[in-house]
Amino acid sequence: MIAKILSDNLTYAQVNSENPNICFLHGWGGESNNWKNISKEFESIAIDIPGFGKSVPFEQSGPPEFYAEYLIELIPDSVEVIVGHSFGGTVAVHLSQLKNYKKIVVIGSPLIRSPIQPNPFSLFKLFKFLNKLNIIGDQRMEKIKKNYGSDDYKNANKDLRDTLVQAVNHNMSEILPKINTHVQLVYGEYDLIAPLENGKIADSLIPDSELTVLLKENHFCLDTSKDQIIEIIKR
Repeated sequence: MIAKILSDNLTYAQVNSENPNICFLHGWGGESNNWKNISKEFESIAIDIPGFGKSVPFEQSGPPEFYAEYLIELIPDSVEVIVGHSFGGTVAVHLSQLKNYKKIVVIGSPLIRSPIQPNPFSLFKLFKFLNKLNIIGDQRMEKIKKNYGSDDYKNANKDLRDTLVQAVNHNMSEILPKINTHVQLVYGEYDLIAPLENGKIADSLIPDSELTVLLKENHFCLDTSKDQIIEIIKR
């Protein structure tokens, strides 16, 4: 794979062909190199999504479809298949709404928002309310957000944190029935980030899909289940 800067002069990718037919999109906090043991088996391009790897971040936050609308201009016309892991899989679904790909492969992506039990009292919500009243300043609020967030949230800058919030709250239940390309869904049996039940619901909503369960596997499966993933991509 050769590192290459794409036409926007901001986004980097790993490529091994002048006419790749598969595009790989990594998950949140990842980079194109996450695909190195899989992408080498195909004529492919693996992109550092803006804000990750070597790619320059956007100057504003945006939902997954914002990333899809940007990347569609960078992905070579020769690409017929999009493969995405986690956040990259969500972007892949939105890409399928912009172009009729041969198929997309979605690996461990939280396409359906998990139901959350309402919490009558949240200290974090109280802090947000006080911030709106200007009792707590914005700088103090940023420190509070870092204390209450997940590791991904804590490690991101402000714009990426806002993007992560939009991604986590993203619900594709209305989009999935509109997908008009074949979708390979791949979920780990013990994935806690994108639970298998999420994949089963998505499979029931997508008109043309196939669900594969990676037995005894968790969310971070690209290396440990690479042979099975390669086989799924080749189907």
